[in-house]
Amino acid sequence: MGVISSMARVRLPSKDVDALLLAFADAKMSLVEFSRANSTIVTVSIHYFERDEIKRELTVERHPPELRVDPQSRCAALYFFGDRMAILPFRQDVTSDPDDPSSHVFKISEIDPKVRRIVDFVFLHDFFEPTLAILYETYQTWTGRLAARSDNRNLLVVSLDMTKKTFPIIYQTTHLPYNCTSLFPLTSPLGGLLIKSTNALIYVDQTSLPGVAVAFNAFYGREQALPLPPPADAQGPTPVLRDNMLYHASNVTDYRNWGLSLAGSDLAFVNPDTCVVICATGEILLVELVGHDDAGSGWSRRNGGVKRFRVTRTGVRSTVPSPGCMVRVGVSSYPGSTSAFAALNFVPGTSGELKQFFDETKGFARVHLFIGSRVSDSLLVCLTENPNGEFAVRSAGDIVDRPAENGLRSVVGVKSARMDEEDEDEDLYGGSSKVSKAVGGSLPNGPDSTASLPRFSFRVCDVLPGLGPVRDFTLGEPAKYSTDDFMPGENILRRDLEAVCCVGNGASGALGILSRNVRPKVLTTVELNEIKEVWSVKCMDPSLDAYGNDFHKFLIMSKEFGTTVLKTDEELNEISDSGFYTAGPTVFAASVLRETAIMQVQPNGVLLLDFKGQLIQNLEIGDDDTWIVSCSVVDAYVVLLMNVGDLVLLRASESDRALSIVLEKKDVAVTSASVYCSEKGSMNFLTVASVLRKETVDQNRETPNSYLNKRKHEMIDDDDDDDDLYGKSNISTNNTNDLGRDRVGNSMSHEAAVSENTAVSQKDEYYCFVYKENGALEIYLLPEFTLVFNAPRFDSLPNVVHDTTAKDESADGESVGAEINEILVVSLGSMPLSQDVYLLARTELNDLIIYRVVILDELAARQRDVDTSPLTPKSPSNTSVSTANGSSSLLHRLSIALIRVPHTHMSRDPVVYSDTDGDKLKPISKTPVRPSFVKRHYLRPFNKIGGVSDKRERNSYCGVFMTGKKPCWIMASLGGGDHSSGFEPIEGMPPVNGFQLEEPSRASGKRMIRVHPCLVDGSVKTFAELHNVNVPYGFVYLNEMGLLRLCELPWQFNYDLEWPMCKIPLRRIPHKITYHFESQTYVLAASTPYPYNLSKAQQAAALAAGVLQQGEELEIVGERAKEDRTGLYYPSIGAFSLELISPVTWETVDRRETELIYSLGDELSAARELSKTSNAFRQILVFDIIDVVPEVDNPQTCHKFKLLHAVDEKSPITALCGINGYLLCAIGSRVSRSVFAFVLNDVKPQMIIHAFEDSDTLTGIAFLDTNIYVNNLTAVKNTIILSDMTKGVWFCGFQEDPPKLKMLGKDYSPMLTYACEFVIDDNEMAFLVSDHDKNMHILSYLPDSFQSYEGQKLIRKGEIHIGSRIQKFLRLRKLPTGKTKNGVIVFSKQFFCVGVTLDGGMNFTVPCSEKLFKRLYAVYSRMVNNLLPLAGLNPRGFRQVQGRHKLQTSMMSVGPPGPKAVLDGDVLLNYLSLPVTTQSDIARSVGSSVERIIDDLHEVFLGTEYF
Repeated sequence: MGVISSMARVRLPSKDVDALLLAFADAKMSLVEFSRANSTIVTVSIHYFERDEIKRELTVERHPPELRVDPQSRCAALYFFGDRMAILPFRQDVTSDPDDPSSHVFKISEIDPKVRRIVDFVFLHDFFEPTLAILYETYQTWTGRLAARSDNRNLLVVSLDMTKKTFPIIYQTTHLPYNCTSLFPLTSPLGGLLIKSTNALIYVDQTSLPGVAVAFNAFYGREQALPLPPPADAQGPTPVLRDNMLYHASNVTDYRNWGLSLAGSDLAFVNPDTCVVICATGEILLVELVGHDDAGSGWSRRNGGVKRFRVTRTGVRSTVPSPGCMVRVGVSSYPGSTSAFAALNFVPGTSGELKQFFDETKGFARVHLFIGSRVSDSLLVCLTENPNGEFAVRSAGDIVDRPAENGLRSVVGVKSARMDEEDEDEDLYGGSSKVSKAVGGSLPNGPDSTASLPRFSFRVCDVLPGLGPVRDFTLGEPAKYSTDDFMPGENILRRDLEAVCCVGNGASGALGILSRNVRPKVLTTVELNEIKEVWSVKCMDPSLDAYGNDFHKFLIMSKEFGTTVLKTDEELNEISDSGFYTAGPTVFAASVLRETAIMQVQPNGVLLLDFKGQLIQNLEIGDDDTWIVSCSVVDAYVVLLMNVGDLVLLRASESDRALSIVLEKKDVAVTSASVYCSEKGSMNFLTVASVLRKETVDQNRETPNSYLNKRKHEMIDDDDDDDDLYGKSNISTNNTNDLGRDRVGNSMSHEAAVSENTAVSQKDEYYCFVYKENGALEIYLLPEFTLVFNAPRFDSLPNVVHDTTAKDESADGESVGAEINEILVVSLGSMPLSQDVYLLARTELNDLIIYRVVILDELAARQRDVDTSPLTPKSPSNTSVSTANGSSSLLHRLSIALIRVPHTHMSRDPVVYSDTDGDKLKPISKTPVRPSFVKRHYLRPFNKIGGVSDKRERNSYCGVFMTGKKPCWIMASLGGGDHSSGFEPIEGMPPVNGFQLEEPSRASGKRMIRVHPCLVDGSVKTFAELHNVNVPYGFVYLNEMGLLRLCELPWQFNYDLEWPMCKIPLRRIPHKITYHFESQTYVLAASTPYPYNLSKAQQAAALAAGVLQQGEELEIVGERAKEDRTGLYYPSIGAFSLELISPVTWETVDRRETELIYSLGDELSAARELSKTSNAFRQILVFDIIDVVPEVDNPQTCHKFKLLHAVDEKSPITALCGINGYLLCAIGSRVSRSVFAFVLNDVKPQMIIHAFEDSDTLTGIAFLDTNIYVNNLTAVKNTIILSDMTKGVWFCGFQEDPPKLKMLGKDYSPMLTYACEFVIDDNEMAFLVSDHDKNMHILSYLPDSFQSYEGQKLIRKGEIHIGSRIQKFLRLRKLPTGKTKNGVIVFSKQFFCVGVTLDGGMNFTVPCSEKLFKRLYAVYSRMVNNLLPLAGLNPRGFRQVQGRHKLQTSMMSVGPPGPKAVLDGDVLLNYLSLPVTTQSDIARSVGSSVERIIDDLHEVFLGTEYF
């Protein structure tokens, strides 16, 4: 519904959590916060500044809004439209005052007339009034104009008087370098701000003007040496300042010989005067701002002022950051303290950061940095600082340090002392990290031992995978893991494809492989047609060790009239002489008594067996009229569901190893039940009494924030107003911390322990979730079956389910909502004692419903409506709550809520209709299924799948597998695998003594469940996890064809994402990729950057143009060779190569070096699959991929390139495609381009069709003058679409006899196109086009329309704003819908398009019928108008086409703002997750039904399940 252009955090009064202030285009702000009651984001306020009178003054280029927030949350500033700024004040107390300042908008020139264009702006710290620092320029310049106008940027610091709406100037400085880009405020005691330019960092404060700089390359100040321009050019408002003090040697710390560029870099401070800088190449620098002799350093900094800089090149490369995406997310105390707030320094009022924690007693600090990147994976890095540690600093004159003689530590792979920091890691990531020891021995413990540790240590804590930017992508067949083919069914025809994308940049270049479905690795297949359900059980054997007892012992397979038991040793062998029940079907089987016994449930009894399969006990239950149909087991408790809806509770005794009946609940009309265990020490379930005790302790505790702020307020000198307004705070951070440290630590240590003891469960607690026929959900505490939670109308599937004691009005009636058949409660996640609890439900229509259990503390309970929630405590002293039935104690009730988790997996079976005109009024009733004797378990939980491959530990997963016709995985990551280090040494640069890298933390998952379909093998009847010697942490399932498959989960994919993804690192930049279907290989065009030598390039170009003869040398080349280039950096160009990649191992099996590649494609020509490339030397290369003898032990190297033909052209080839066996090329550009003045090309742009005859020559047979720069070519049969960089789209036709190319029509609207493709629906065809403004357009060729001027003008039929630039489209035919009675395949007549974006996204564009469009458009309109959007955004407004030119909208309805003739699928898919009552209301308002609307959504996506 919108794209966030900027965001910041705000701490509102009377709130204990931060809120987020979001900025959206063009000038909108929304304040959102997290609601504990609903466990979701809610909108607090919205602010709209897009006034009509301002909009009329807009230029063509819209400036994206930028947002900044005052460090003390007093106000926010929004810069928008390029010349406007809005100030939004925040109320500082909860009371309402009519004199409170209001928001206002003003022109930036009102601050100062010289301010015309703001480059960057920030709020400064420690000022009495909100203070804004603005980096601006009055007149612009560029590199070629530096001789006449340089140092044109200025800094202005103003105070914001929000009451009088004035802007007093505090100080300013002028003549800053022209390439200054960013401001970074510094906290006390240093204060001031840091200015980043391309060539230097400049520190500026009120007492050090114009500032102190550190130069990183020889370009800094180089413009001062440029010759003076002619007098006419030198005149102007900003003459060149030749004696700028910023370039004076006394103000510059010289590191020019390093030749580093700060363009595209980012930085973050890790202590008051030290920052980490990551360059665009990924190199990490440590920059220290050195003060005077008595100023101190680091955490011991006592006063401000900067004398010089000290910079260290660490010799380490990290991920490439995106500007503004490197932030400090927290600074935590070094472990060892008993309380999270004990012995800490608290710095109030930091900007955009969390609290800072520094343990002075141990002398350590730890900072967590989030390094966000758009071209590679983002990292969460833990930086540990030891101020007393060793640290060898590189001198300013040395490019590379000499290795230290003593105490040298390796940069990569070194384990450092982390002491007890795993305690905090467990809180953050849920798993215990491996404890690394210091080099050369154990952890030092003495008071002076910290001196032997390194100064800085880096460790990767977590990785956020990225898939952007996507330069190109293709679709190919996935590699087969086994010889067993998937068989989805006789009438189900599908083809598996995977999307392979070119992503990343530089050393982070990679191939990203996306697959929507989970494709298991099949190890063995056995045909077993009679099997209905399968269970795997474990049982401890005293003669085996823990490794052997971790294997599953038996596979119990239930049939309709019997049971088969297999023993899972080296092979699966059926056992006959055992105590298992085999005379009839098995209802359930599981391990009980902590996996020391096996329980088998059959319709008329329960069997208990030992590890050998021998019978221990046979407990008979039921009679001829009642029998067991379902069962739920958690260790010692067993809940049996009878066919009449009764429940029977059994308990297994560990002492006498026997089962006994605890109680029976009759006449309860239960549909499904599930038992759950809340383990000792966990906080998954808390009662109202536990929450009240915890809140009482928390309210009596004095937080460090409140205490330190009170002490600071007492010490403020009210007479020193000038210092408060314009200077630094006269209360040092250290003094404040010293005042509060002891009191805070002592006051919290005991009460924190009391709170922990009262809130956390001290024993295992068992609960039974019961769903009744009347639609109610109840939770009972076992073994007494005490009701602790009641939701009477759970079948309506609300977004939030709360406990209520109100009388159930429908207790005696039938369910009016969803017909739920099965529920399951499981714990998912990587944190053993604080896993998230999920309730999964399956309806009769096979819909999957997911709820997450959250704890409601008192604050969350107060956010609920007290009238509708009788359990909400009024105050911590309450011991009872009045209910509708009277006053009774409710402290034993659960203080939880169920939050619905939305997902988009459509598992419902499509409805078949008898009417063929699309009205869907006559559904065909399905053949009734014969009722089963026992209930089938569709929701099959698993504890651990995956995790081991090639004797290496990988990521493993827990979750639930839902069987049925559209099976799916509901999984959560358990972690376990190693993160990629995220860091690497820079070649040729030795490590720095005192800086080291620790081993990365183990992957721990994101605490989110993912729903992935598994449609590759059709319908799945049953599923069970299986772990033995041959199938380590695998699983077994039975498909519709009766094939039992033993499988593993492919470890290469990361399933903890929206789509399973695998990244293949290349360490080079991938540009183009295509798939060769005949050889099943990929052809990749990639490049490796290397420095660009201008002299050599000029010499080569002169020789190629014939200006020079071989052996001669240009005069300019000789002159450049004599120049001193020390400290200068040059651009890089790519060394291109054409590679043949096998999808089996994703290794390059053949490579050919070539020049700059513009286009890459695969077409059918002369009965061969050919790969064609074009390069900067205007050549077309035609290759064939041939079969060769593979290398020994490397069978995938069975294909090679064979060059068939090379032809020279007169101008660069910009696009290629095939058309009816011919090659279509776009040659030339709109403007003749040349690097050198003496090399000119004046070739008219053309589009030429070539014929490849006898595999020998490439002959042009037809051409068309385009007069444009073609960047895309697409053909269908004899029709062609070509797109241009500036002039839109052309539609052309090709005639073979005689050969002829002709333009049929074009779009006359200016458009910077990115991609184009055909979209086909039966006999109708249109053109899909994406542009630079993130829009997608649908155009059509309609020669019969009077608006098309006999077809010369393409008619625009639809448009929508995507929000991302679509880089490429690919067209696919929808999958066949099935077969006729005669076995003829029914092919679909619709084609859909798959597009990828530069942001790393993927979208589907699917054609639909007019009737379906009208029905879904009505639903879309109701959802947009009636549902509350997040952050107050309007989905229609977001999808409204945006652009710099007014586009013609012929053949489109006028209608309301929003997309035209295109439906927003993201909004419509939310219909699946709405409550049943809301779905019914929307369906009733549009004159339809819920079933028909959902079936319409199924019809749209039917046939697109390639992935």
